[in-house]
Amino acid sequence: MTGIYLAPMEGVTTHIYRRIFNKYYSGPDKYFTPFLSPNQTKSFQMKELEEIDNEKNAGMVTVPQLLCANAEHFIWACKEIAERGYNEVNFNLGCPSNTVVTKKKGSGFLFYPDELDAFFEKVFEGVKSLGVEISVKTRLGKHDPKEFERILEIYNRYPIKELIVHPRIQKDFYKGEIRREWLDYAYENSKNPICVNGDIFLKENLEENEKKYPEAVAFMLGRGLIARPYLFTDGDRLKNKETFKAFNKELLDAYCERMSGDFSILCKLKELWYYMLPALDLSKDDEKSLKKTTKVTEYRCLINELIEKA
Repeated sequence: MTGIYLAPMEGVTTHIYRRIFNKYYSGPDKYFTPFLSPNQTKSFQMKELEEIDNEKNAGMVTVPQLLCANAEHFIWACKEIAERGYNEVNFNLGCPSNTVVTKKKGSGFLFYPDELDAFFEKVFEGVKSLGVEISVKTRLGKHDPKEFERILEIYNRYPIKELIVHPRIQKDFYKGEIRREWLDYAYENSKNPICVNGDIFLKENLEENEKKYPEAVAFMLGRGLIARPYLFTDGDRLKNKETFKAFNKELLDAYCERMSGDFSILCKLKELWYYMLPALDLSKDDEKSLKKTTKVTEYRCLINELIEKA
């Protein structure tokens, strides 16, 4: 059976969001953490440790994701993660952020195929005894999708658990249509199992991909599932408003407990509503009222009003 994955989104799909999403909605068979960044200190930050805390991930299959360009640091992190009971680690070769790419990480690493090949050789040798498998989330390249021909040759040399392909290059960020012909290329030429990622916003999009890529092991949704957390429960249109209210209330309560100051709390929640608002087809005035809200007390009432209007 084909799986459904919730994509990692930095600052969005934190352990708080994943736990509450999993409580109220169905769909994902796996949840991927926002990236952890192992480095020369060989220690995780507190917020990173929370992402892989077993109690905070109870009741769901969670895959830690690593952003790294040093094989020694990567292997160390895999050991730490394996000791916490995880059997899969995801390698981030997809992040298009300029601050990441300039450090030769994320999709920036794809521009150095020889170094990437050497990295994989060391990593796969180094994790043999750990009982942990490596999956990869990748873009097509940095500047030109043709870079992917060489990159896929490298991937095909190694026992990658799953190759999650987002068919854009780094400079595309998330704009424009996905480069479908290169997703086809990956599907036809990868020696490793393929997971399809990119621009799956509606059930119709998913069904089209399932027909086109019947042997894909999974489909990963990011922005589409953040926009419609109810997608696999209600469908493309929100039907169960009470559940959606409860979901949003628990998110608000969790961030109020975790953070201080109305501004910080509302910034976090408005980031989610940036994706959710368009899916609800509300008026421009309703969207403006949410954006102008500066008090948590106002937000509590307004969100329920907006959900009722949806």
